[in-house]
Amino acid sequence: MTIARNVINHLILLAGTAFLILPVAAIFLSSTHPTATLAREGLQLSWGGHMLENYRTVILLEAGFSDRVTPLAMLGNSLLVGAGVASLTTVFSLLTAYAIVFFKFSRAGFVFWLVLVTLLFPLESRFINTFEVTSDLGLINTRLGIVLPVIAAALGTFFYRQYFKSLPGELIEAATLDGAGPIRFLIDIVIPLSWPATGGIFAIAFMIGWNQYLWPIMISTDDSLYTLVRGIQLVGPISGPGMALAVISIVPPLVLLLAVQRWFFKTLNLPVDRNSSSM
Repeated sequence: MTIARNVINHLILLAGTAFLILPVAAIFLSSTHPTATLAREGLQLSWGGHMLENYRTVILLEAGFSDRVTPLAMLGNSLLVGAGVASLTTVFSLLTAYAIVFFKFSRAGFVFWLVLVTLLFPLESRFINTFEVTSDLGLINTRLGIVLPVIAAALGTFFYRQYFKSLPGELIEAATLDGAGPIRFLIDIVIPLSWPATGGIFAIAFMIGWNQYLWPIMISTDDSLYTLVRGIQLVGPISGPGMALAVISIVPPLVLLLAVQRWFFKTLNLPVDRNSSSM
């Protein structure tokens, strides 16, 4: 029975792995076919003979009204947006969770659940109001206007809170006896101990920022602000060069995820809450 159970478990894992890899494999293999084949037959699962031609077309791309939409420019914009969203989301999530966990104030639990409720209202559901605020701040056609509305991610606050709840209360007692205030406790103890959670949250937030598509379209009309994800639509999603650009757009987040995979999986496997003391 044990052998049969192991075989079934491995078959399930293999089936799940194949299910997740198949779309990526289809995009990569489709990037080796000519546009005419893709337009006629759709995504391909076989090797074509136009890989070099498609990738050369993408690398040499100069599009837009002023020919400023190039792969290098789009890559730079994507990196700036992804890194900006990841950095600001990580910082604000850490500070929010730190205040909720270590500063015992009335209605702290209510504030935390109020933060989580924002998960029910994604950016797409508040485009109009967000656009009005961004316009009033003069951030139309700016990278900051693309980044700021995306950083309000309750998921990071949730992960940090769970991680802080798992820290032993003796740390706070020792820091208090040592005369450490809230800022010193945060900088000297909490942040160094939170690197695993920080790496995972940074990776998640980076992918959220990297994959933004609708909001950049709505907030910017400047060719110089095109990202790789937005450039796929410009090149043509059902085309050989479009598939090649899609493959290229997958590489940076994949590299980041591989670099922080240990921290990433630790973040997804946080321990249950423990009682924490207040500062």
